[in-house]
Amino acid sequence: MATAQQEIKGLKKDIADLKDILASQVEDVTPNGNSVDNRFDMQAVKARARLAGVKARKFVQDTQDQAKVARDAAEKTIKARPFTTTAAAFASGALVAALLKRK
Repeated sequence: MATAQQEIKGLKKDIADLKDILASQVEDVTPNGNSVDNRFDMQAVKARARLAGVKARKFVQDTQDQAKVARDAAEKTIKARPFTTTAAAFASGALVAALLKRK
């Protein structure tokens, strides 16, 4: 399960890759905005890039909001039942250790 920070790093890498792809595609476009092979025009590329940026920012914000809600819920549960959560964490750790030891 990826953490929010790992997902954000992955998104940043994807955005950088998209920038590189767009940059290589824009080289095929003449300065007046007409495509060399009529695949697309400069305005369409800019519009799609802006839309992708907006969607990526919204996804990151939504993911951060979900992570905050999950963190707050976990804090409430831990404060309400400290012994139970400690026991559950210990049992989970013991289970993971046993599974890893079997390898």
